[in-house]
Amino acid sequence: MMLKIIHSGLLLFVVFMGIKQGYGMISGSPEIVKMLEDLSFNKTEILLFGIVTLIGAILILHPKTFFMGNLIMGATIVLLIFLQIQNQNIKGAIIEIPFLLMNIILVYWKYPFSKVLLN
Repeated sequence: MMLKIIHSGLLLFVVFMGIKQGYGMISGSPEIVKMLEDLSFNKTEILLFGIVTLIGAILILHPKTFFMGNLIMGATIVLLIFLQIQNQNIKGAIIEIPFLLMNIILVYWKYPFSKVLLN
């Protein structure tokens, strides 16, 4: 039971962070825009990256699209890690690793509400 609560909390945290970051990119949050501009993103790419991040976060909420949402979120995080390393910002790349691990853990544990929704 405790693991189910932790799993559900992790899922909600990942979705919240994905929506927060995606919306921040779409709305032009200064700190997010600065970080992505440092990685050579232009305004259009930031907008598209924000839309993809937001879609990935929303897809995690549904059991049939759970894996695809986590795959999209993981791919965006891996892209950020590679770009951070390419720009020799190792600290920035290391900061992204726990977020990638959260998506990997969610995929390993599978969708937490499937039995609740199916019954």
